[in-house]
Amino acid sequence: MFFSQNNMLKKSGFLILLGLALVFSTACRRSIPEESPVGPPQTVENDVSEEAETDSLEAESVERVYYVLYLKHRDQPYIFSDTYSIREDAPELEDRSLAAFVVEQLINQQGMGELVNPIPPETQLLSILQDGRSTTVNLSSDFSDNMTGSIEDTEATIAMLVNSLITLPGIDRVILQIEGEIPAEINGLAVRGVYEFVTDYYPDK
Repeated sequence: MFFSQNNMLKKSGFLILLGLALVFSTACRRSIPEESPVGPPQTVENDVSEEAETDSLEAESVERVYYVLYLKHRDQPYIFSDTYSIREDAPELEDRSLAAFVVEQLINQQGMGELVNPIPPETQLLSILQDGRSTTVNLSSDFSDNMTGSIEDTEATIAMLVNSLITLPGIDRVILQIEGEIPAEINGLAVRGVYEFVTDYYPDK
């Protein structure tokens, strides 16, 4: 009887120790952090970087077009040029030709110091048409009706328009119209039927 009880005690002790061992083993396994599965290196950042680099290269590859705008001296019939550029894919060129864009810029530009824009600010570009190497620019009557200054000032103002257009590729001659017609005169100046590059109003002439 004593032997049997002793065996039972031993068996119970063994089961207790076995249970404690299992608990300890389970706790150890839970405390060890699981390693993340090894996979291919992440390339998201690289893809973004490569995409940005591609966009940058594409932006650099877009051609820029150059154009010239003129202003006139405030007190003398001399004109002075400045060069500008615009991207070929600029939104300003989506619905108009480069020639139309240049005329609009010429009308709207601001003076600087002694240089002024003598084009009447109410002037509107009604249409512009290129035929071969000749361009016909059709302006509103505000251009002729509101022109001020001497005959030389008026011709210098027309020279600003003509020369800005002729400096563009493919344009050698300019026909000036007012409301669809070539006017006989503007502010006392007889208007030519066709204008070529005007050289009379440069200060070093």
